[in-house]
Amino acid sequence: MRRSMKKYLFTLLLAILVSLNGFSQGWYSDNDNHSRTSTRSSANASLTIQNRSSYTLTVKIMRTGGRGLYQTLHISPKSSGYVSFSRSDTFYTKTKASKGLETLYKKTGLFSIQCDEAGYSQATLEFFVSSGHGGTGQGISKAEFESDK
Repeated sequence: MRRSMKKYLFTLLLAILVSLNGFSQGWYSDNDNHSRTSTRSSANASLTIQNRSSYTLTVKIMRTGGRGLYQTLHISPKSSGYVSFSRSDTFYTKTKASKGLETLYKKTGLFSIQCDEAGYSQATLEFFVSSGHGGTGQGISKAEFESDK
């Protein structure tokens, strides 16, 4: 989608480090009321999202297969957010980067989280926003970003 405003380079670096011999517990919901379920175990899979830019980020963690929103994080410039998982699944992100009157919307590729008897993921997503053309991820509309499906 072309915009009259200046394009920004939006690069995503995904590094997933898998630790073996872990187990899980915590928040997870397969339905829309976001109920709490827990399992008898000792560790969660986690995702740390680092904002390496001077933009404010709104990051939506989306479940694949049309299952919708898992969690939304609002991350200030040069800071980070944290998400925990209690089940293995595949996700993608929808991200809004805002600074002053400028806003950029992107959707990333898929990433998987492992959280089972074989081990659990400890992952990090790093977001960089700077001047330039192109970028990683697919540009999306404001309406698509705001949709939780």
